[in-house]
Amino acid sequence: MGKYVESHLNRNETVVKAAKRTRLFLVGTWIKGVLLCWLLLIPTVKAIINTLAYKKSELAITNRRVIGKIGLINTQTLDAPLNKVQNTSTESGFWGKVFHYGTVSINTAAGVIHFTGIKQPEEFKTTLMNQIEEYEQSRIQEQAAQMATAMSAAIAVNK
Repeated sequence: MGKYVESHLNRNETVVKAAKRTRLFLVGTWIKGVLLCWLLLIPTVKAIINTLAYKKSELAITNRRVIGKIGLINTQTLDAPLNKVQNTSTESGFWGKVFHYGTVSINTAAGVIHFTGIKQPEEFKTTLMNQIEEYEQSRIQEQAAQMATAMSAAIAVNK
């Protein structure tokens, strides 16, 4: 787990699953960078930037929210309560299917954020959806307990 996630955990919050990333998705960028370096070094610079951004990106599911960060200089962060996640999708290309990695896209009210190079993206998505369901059930149980307490207090006052 990365420093960003660890530094942004709240009290009584635990990490359920941290996304594991793979460097394999950078291979294509580096091949282009090496083969096409004679084109003003743009592909090589892009490969270096993508590698540095890869090293500073992280994604995790806690028992209450989804936390993530992408990028090195231009960063994009995600800090969404589980009940605010509207949709989750995954995408894998040919090499992603072969080597079991892909992109996980998380859609919230604030927008969509795409995390690339995630190992076993379907497994991560399933864990996220299960955690959302578990979070909703615990919220309903908590509300029911509060309502029962309030009703018993109201009945006691009326007696």
